[in-house]
Amino acid sequence: MNNIEIRFSDAKGFNAPMASPRPRFSKVGNFVKTYMPSSYTKHKEFIQKQMPQLLINGSIKLTVLFEMPMPKSWSNKKRKEKNKSHHTNKPDIDNLLKTVLDAANGHMWLDDNQIVEIHSAKRYAEIPKIKIKLEEI
Repeated sequence: MNNIEIRFSDAKGFNAPMASPRPRFSKVGNFVKTYMPSSYTKHKEFIQKQMPQLLINGSIKLTVLFEMPMPKSWSNKKRKEKNKSHHTNKPDIDNLLKTVLDAANGHMWLDDNQIVEIHSAKRYAEIPKIKIKLEEI
């Protein structure tokens, strides 16, 4: 079992987990080119650099907790009340998961089709991070 923690900080320009966006399209002559925004690509690389390179080739059970930042406008009282409570706003949890799975593909495991069970949650936290628990089964 591996426990991994992805940390975010404003200093690096990455201050919270980012959801996977829709692909973008551009037309070059008669060809249509598909690409992902560079902000997403850089975010994915930032996450991957904090992951161990495991290249697991068996079945995987994955637990992912997204600790999302609290709005700066919240009072200290509200921050205390909401800390560790469920985050029910955007980004959607499935798009957050897609970013983590894309970053780990070919790095922590060979392909995300190896994931046979997944549990996930998103909560408010004082310090934004992604906590990953990976088990080979």
